[in-house]
Amino acid sequence: MVKLSVRTMNKYLVGMVIIVAALLVVGLVISNSTNKEAENNSDTLKWNDNLDQAIQEAKATNKTVFVDLYADWCTYCDEMDKNTFTSPEVKEKLSQNYVLVKIDVDKNPGPSSKYQAYSLPTMLILDSNGNEIKRIVGYQSPEKLLSQI
Repeated sequence: MVKLSVRTMNKYLVGMVIIVAALLVVGLVISNSTNKEAENNSDTLKWNDNLDQAIQEAKATNKTVFVDLYADWCTYCDEMDKNTFTSPEVKEKLSQNYVLVKIDVDKNPGPSSKYQAYSLPTMLILDSNGNEIKRIVGYQSPEKLLSQI
């Protein structure tokens, strides 16, 4: 049988306390970063992906429809998502005044064909009957988009 001295036992206990404390700190850091991500995501725009449903919602809420036609391979579409649609002013104006629809033209080519949108990004503003009111083509900075919507 192995006998441990009191000194060895104390070192062992101190080591265990340090490990447990470190694990608690790591857990808190992970928890805080997860909460911050959830807070940031709650600030994002609420996009529909179904144009017909968005038009129905526009009729019910007396709003117009803002359609973002994009593709995953489109560099400027990605820039719009990262720079323009994250602008607090753009988010506020879009969410207050429009029913939002984001359509991947590769997965759902119908709307781009119907509205003859052949370059990306293309943004359309539609009335509650689906009629085009305005067309915005190409990358738009937050300031430029705000001046057009």
